[in-house]
Amino acid sequence: MKDIIRLSIFGFGIAGLMAVACYLPSNTEQLPAALTSDEISWIEFCKARGHDIHDSSDETVEEFLNTWVGSAEEQRVFNNLPAMED
Repeated sequence: MKDIIRLSIFGFGIAGLMAVACYLPSNTEQLPAALTSDEISWIEFCKARGHDIHDSSDETVEEFLNTWVGSAEEQRVFNNLPAMED
């Protein structure tokens, strides 16, 4: 009989802890979305050429479009990316 009482008290204790855990705040922060290949390319271009990644001036964009195709830095980044699942 003592074992049944001990197990019941233990069970109520576990149930109580689980109930409390359900009401504790959880971390619902969203992870940032994965970068697209265009964004990665732009970031690598800016790092390699010393531009601010938020600089979208005509001169910077023109330089990017005219000169940045498959650079070594860009290829290094793409080779180190995890595989994307479809």
